[in-house]
Amino acid sequence: MTLVLKRLLILAVFLFSVQAEKTLAQNQPARSQQTFRTTTRLVVVDVVATDEKGSPVRDLTAEDFVVKENNEPQKVVDFSFHQPGNVAASGAHQLAPNVFSNSPLYSGNSSLNVILLDAINTDFSNHAYAQDMLVKYLGTNPKLQPTAVYALESNLRLLHDFSTDPQALRDAITHYKGIGVSHLATVDAAASPFSQRGTFRNVPQGRTAAFRGMIFLAQTLAGYPGRKNLIWISEGFPLSLYPDTVMADEILQTEDYSPFVEKIADELMGAQVALYPISAAGVSKDDQFSAQTAMAGMAQRTGGKTFFNRNDIDAGVRTSLDDGSTYYTMEYYPANKTWNDKFRHIKVSVNRPGVKLQYRDGYYANNPLTVFGADTMGSEFSQALDINAPALTAVSFQAAVLPASPQTQNKMAVVFHIDPHTLAFQRGSDGLEHAELNCVVWAYPKKGDPIRADGGTITADMPQDDYEKLMKSFFPCKRALDLKPGQYTLRLGVLDRKANLIGTLSTPLNVP
Repeated sequence: MTLVLKRLLILAVFLFSVQAEKTLAQNQPARSQQTFRTTTRLVVVDVVATDEKGSPVRDLTAEDFVVKENNEPQKVVDFSFHQPGNVAASGAHQLAPNVFSNSPLYSGNSSLNVILLDAINTDFSNHAYAQDMLVKYLGTNPKLQPTAVYALESNLRLLHDFSTDPQALRDAITHYKGIGVSHLATVDAAASPFSQRGTFRNVPQGRTAAFRGMIFLAQTLAGYPGRKNLIWISEGFPLSLYPDTVMADEILQTEDYSPFVEKIADELMGAQVALYPISAAGVSKDDQFSAQTAMAGMAQRTGGKTFFNRNDIDAGVRTSLDDGSTYYTMEYYPANKTWNDKFRHIKVSVNRPGVKLQYRDGYYANNPLTVFGADTMGSEFSQALDINAPALTAVSFQAAVLPASPQTQNKMAVVFHIDPHTLAFQRGSDGLEHAELNCVVWAYPKKGDPIRADGGTITADMPQDDYEKLMKSFFPCKRALDLKPGQYTLRLGVLDRKANLIGTLSTPLNVP
């Protein structure tokens, strides 16, 4: 164990034994059953099975399925069936007043749903129409599995976290005002009766927002177990599957965005997210082929469906929510242990005629030992700590926020208890278990830049005995801030530098 970690352990026990440790111990979360290992890779495949009428098939068994990877049969180590049922809120709602957790709020036997309103890649009138149709659907008071609503603007914006209350979701969508399309060349271009391209444009602003938003959303949902259905209401995906030829400085240049599409699809598949694109344009004279082809390709690769060229967007939302709520899950460790970063196709078949299957197309065999660049990790972590960013759950933790006192050197302090089961420990050639992480606190005042408490990288080099003891406890961290009186929003974050996994949460703070 490193000196840094030893000091943290001593500090956690001595400095906060009376208040923070007692409170956190009383609210200790259930241990995660998932331990990330670098020598193995578990592949999870969710399969939606429907009959000739499109109704779910519910009575299949593990023996009915065959799973192949690049035409090689795989041994399924776990098989389960999921369908809508009772939804339970986690213990996060029962925490002490000064203790907070980023653990998922809901658990159940079906899927989670996310509705994404794409405001940056959609004409304003089409966006308003789609928003009205969504409000109309939620106004029928449908029975929902946990559903969250996001908006895609220049950044990803959370409108309402997971909820089973359609009225609460409806209110959040009703009060949302889209940003409108800001990348049109002229107003005349939008008004032209001769345009067959619509207002959608494959431009850098929309591409950047879509790429960052989708990657960030995949990371957000990765910490939630089970299948997630992403209902994406948009006029089109600004990353074409086909190379574009453009003129730059009197030179023809070919721009190929297909690698970005593949990256997004792989991130979504890895997070067990199935994409359900719904065209906000409905039935239109405008040419949406390129944009919708990219969306359809991603839906097919992730195991979702498309809903294009129809004006009843509310029906598309209902169909998408219902389609992914009943499914089977199969897990296997690939027989091929050569991690060469190449794409591996997954093929699932069933021995019953007339059954149609939807599932992810495959995955990239990335080396589990790959270390992400410091620049990439720093950029993603900074984005995750933005005040408007959703909570990330890949690294699970609880945190106690303590007021300034003589024990905390008259500074506001935050004590982290990080679930070690969600950290990517790696066994080295020295026989020790190694981990590297950062825990930070950013305090956002009502105006101005955030006040930061970063504290550097924490490293752990632990013998097996110490490692096993840690797995029965928590990984400690503490950060302190000197704040003036006022209202703040605290953004707490943990970055696992070995696997580029992130956990975050936000909480209000009043400093008297």
